[in-house]
Amino acid sequence: MFRLSKDVYASVFLLAFSVIMYVSSFSIKMLTVSKIGAGFMPRMIAIAIFILSIILLINSIKEMKFAKQRTDILEDEDEDEHEGIKRKISPLSVVITLALMIGYIALLKPVGFLIMSSIYLFLQMYLLADPKERKAPLFIIVSVVSSVVIYFCFKSIFHLMLPAGILG
Repeated sequence: MFRLSKDVYASVFLLAFSVIMYVSSFSIKMLTVSKIGAGFMPRMIAIAIFILSIILLINSIKEMKFAKQRTDILEDEDEDEHEGIKRKISPLSVVITLALMIGYIALLKPVGFLIMSSIYLFLQMYLLADPKERKAPLFIIVSVVSSVVIYFCFKSIFHLMLPAGILG
């Protein structure tokens, strides 16, 4: 029950944050003559945060109402079912994630977006996956395909260039 109220507070905070972010994005100056200016992505991110926060708020309220109606027996069964899902996050994985992010940022320009994003995504998925469920071929396919799709979206749709690095 405590987690549910934290979800409600988090969703309300994120709703307010997304509104402030959206409004603030209009103060970003247009430095190009392109149709899509520097404020475009912050607005899209603010809209995405807003929509996801609404979904979280609705689900949290539904879950709170449903939790009040459950009996003690159902709560015990529910906790037993979700016990296998809970996994403690090791401090080492947090440190490795921070190191991966720093390495990604440091090597993005010299190596390039496509290669670094693929490597970063693969390593991050491999790190965060449960050791029993690590599927390297799937992680490689997902990381390469998503990096290529993002690269061509930025190049073709937004007409923005991401660092090409050693690929030229």
